[in-house]
Amino acid sequence: MSFYIHLILFSFLWIKYLSCNYIFCTSECPRLTVSFHEPRRIPVRCSENANIYHPALICTINYRVDYDAENVYVDLKATNDTSRFHDYNQSEFLTQSIWLGFNRESGQPNITNRQYECRTRDDCARLYYLNTIERLIAEGKHIIKKIHTKLYRTRIPKSNLTRYRCKDSTKLGNRSTILCKHGLCYAQNINIKQSCTNDNTPTLFSDMTYYFPRAITEEREYIEYKCNKNLCNRNMTMELIKKYLRNYTDWYNMTSDDEIHIQTKSSSNHRTISYCFLIVSIILTHQIFFLN
Repeated sequence: MSFYIHLILFSFLWIKYLSCNYIFCTSECPRLTVSFHEPRRIPVRCSENANIYHPALICTINYRVDYDAENVYVDLKATNDTSRFHDYNQSEFLTQSIWLGFNRESGQPNITNRQYECRTRDDCARLYYLNTIERLIAEGKHIIKKIHTKLYRTRIPKSNLTRYRCKDSTKLGNRSTILCKHGLCYAQNINIKQSCTNDNTPTLFSDMTYYFPRAITEEREYIEYKCNKNLCNRNMTMELIKKYLRNYTDWYNMTSDDEIHIQTKSSSNHRTISYCFLIVSIILTHQIFFLN
């Protein structure tokens, strides 16, 4: 009898474990391509089909925002890999990479790529996308223009070519700036690198990582760029670009009314599985007592 009692307790504890740790995530949905004009319009096959949801520890989404093609490419998945979270209380993770090209010769399209992972609620990755995508598109266009204006001059008068100077981090004092006749100013914030580079492709690359609850020691804000304005690679300009990118990312301001709608849909599936385990446990208990 003791064995059967332990078996029953184990069954109920297992139900409790599933309810507390597993969430439902959109995962059986092919890669989506959505237009800037309707970025929140998810196809019916990925929004009204119960078969697309799977229980997992983590919901994840990868989406690339192409500001030139004006399309968003979305991949939704479920995973049990929790390696991204370094602390038990961390519930959300974002890594964001940005590539910007300031002229056609750079060959660099203007793109933002995001990977977001969460374990907060059912379908939290899709919720995050719906909560952020419209602002990301609108603010992205604005921020590209601001950064472009700050770092790159489309036309440089010939009379100014000999006055074009860059900050050089290897030099000190009055000699910390150098003439840059045939290249671009370069800046990188992690190792504080500033120089004149022979590379003539004006671009910006940024790679940022954030957690919630916030983990300052694990955050990453990497920025590097090449620009053609006088002293455009000095510290003050770098800090301004970082401010622009932080405002664009808007990591700590995510709210939306759409959460209730999706939460209800996926929670019904969640309850279905828990109830199935409960019914099995009840049947097992019934059989045990009546057979003994």
